[in-house]
Amino acid sequence: MKGRGFRCLRSRKAVLPLALSLLLLQAVLAAAGCGRVPRIIVLSDPLTAEERLALGVAYERNGEFDLAIREYEKALRKNEAFFQARVNLGNVWLAKKEYGKARAEYRKALSVRPGDPEATNNLAWTAILSGEAREDAAARMEAVLSRQGNRTSTLLDTIGVLRMHMGQPAVAEESFAEAERLCLEEGEPGCPGDVLREIRDHRAELHGRFPSSASPPLVE
Repeated sequence: MKGRGFRCLRSRKAVLPLALSLLLLQAVLAAAGCGRVPRIIVLSDPLTAEERLALGVAYERNGEFDLAIREYEKALRKNEAFFQARVNLGNVWLAKKEYGKARAEYRKALSVRPGDPEATNNLAWTAILSGEAREDAAARMEAVLSRQGNRTSTLLDTIGVLRMHMGQPAVAEESFAEAERLCLEEGEPGCPGDVLREIRDHRAELHGRFPSSASPPLVE
């Protein structure tokens, strides 16, 4: 360290003991800063954003949400427009009941892919569970459902649950009925048995909350 008044100098006229003392002092000063400045090595992340995403998915499946968040955030530092990393990060925050953070990530994802069904559906569930921003979520869902090919049983079930929680039993019943019809009559590929059970559970919940909304059940 080059402090005030310090110079790394040697005296030619000094006697041996003094010379030795100065040499020791020089060594100390060199170690403290009069020598070369150490080179700083910055290590780069060898993994790609996609590889960070894959690690995050593995952690998420194991329920290690904090580690999953770390990996998704690293992926986004490499590519902040990485849509799937945004959605996955939102999903983890939703699982942790951090609804504000989940909502923020889904909206960022939708800024990358406006009207994406997956991100819109998950944003709607954030509104359902948090009780916040439901009107915005419903408007986004209706816009998605208005496009051809998007009226799937899963999305219709979600908008039904959202409308139910918004106190709109009639439109909720219409959504549930259409979702169930798609599963039963058209054999929708995306409607396995567990999806059909969820639709019927939600429909039963609606009828329990609003008995007047009940309609004759569909026959298998």
